[in-house]
Amino acid sequence: MQKKLKVHKIKLLGQDYLLKTSGNSNMVEITQYVEKKMQEVINSGIDSNSQQLRIAVFTCLEIAGELFLHKSDNKKKIDKIEKKSKLILDLIEDKLDKIK
Repeated sequence: MQKKLKVHKIKLLGQDYLLKTSGNSNMVEITQYVEKKMQEVINSGIDSNSQQLRIAVFTCLEIAGELFLHKSDNKKKIDKIEKKSKLILDLIEDKLDKIK
């Protein structure tokens, strides 16, 4: 069974785009986030009329940087949870061995 694609009309930097997404995407929220990030780049001094490609590239780099930071943070949290879980399992196994 094929997933039904939903068409979204979004606007970024004054230009309209049609996007096809599957499922329950939160395209409105994503679009607002990207637009906010683009505005931050524009506010840094880039001309929004003549340098839209530069704005898009810098915005992509900014968002990718955030993604890498979150992935790194999540990995650290997962590693910590795995370490504590192993300690707990070792303690349980030790207690069970003493009961036998």
